[in-house]
Amino acid sequence: MLKREEFSSERIEQIVADARKAGYDFFLSQEEREASLSEALKRYAPGEEAWVFAYGSLMWNPAIEFAETAPCEVVGWRRSFCFWVPLGRGTPELPGLMLGLESGGRCEGIAYRLAPHQVRSELAILWNREMLSGVYQARWVPAKLRDGRTVKAVTFVVDPNHCQYCGDLPIERAAHHIAFAEGRRGACRDYLANTAAHARALDIHDPYIEELVERVGSLRGEKVLPSEPAVNGLAVSVGDA
Repeated sequence: MLKREEFSSERIEQIVADARKAGYDFFLSQEEREASLSEALKRYAPGEEAWVFAYGSLMWNPAIEFAETAPCEVVGWRRSFCFWVPLGRGTPELPGLMLGLESGGRCEGIAYRLAPHQVRSELAILWNREMLSGVYQARWVPAKLRDGRTVKAVTFVVDPNHCQYCGDLPIERAAHHIAFAEGRRGACRDYLANTAAHARALDIHDPYIEELVERVGSLRGEKVLPSEPAVNGLAVSVGDA
């Protein structure tokens, strides 16, 4: 499990330096990440709360403080294993795949509400986590909560022009990489299994994710089980509302 302490500027700068030494010179500098966050915050009114839409590992390992969580749906975007990761949950020889949002369809996930005093600190942590390589673009999207409210939430959509992007990858090939890719952050199949298990716990059924779970299990000859136990319902709120 990732912890918020791992996203300090010092730790992230070391990760970026190591990645660039390995030839991945597209990793963003601290200045570039800060500029991206500042651009996103132009859509935020200071003193108000903010929402974050989570659809992958942020659902089961947010590592941020928040005031409220709620299941929700975003229309116009779909969950997709659409970019390569040669580090973390893969290697240059056998890269893993990570989830991004691609245009079209709909996606169910979790919305995290940040209280006004949490917005800048928690979004800074998110940017250090999600904006390392620049494969994501921050986007504010309408998210419909299950209780009927519609909120504006920031989320991370894939940049189809980025060198890591591999949209429209045949599902057979995607399943192979997810089944066998592993890196210093663990196995790519664990990322899939954790996402699937936590989605089910929230009564979210994603046929695309379930098909990948079935295919990966078949390739490995074993059930694909989560490394992090899913909890029925939502995560407990952290921080003061």
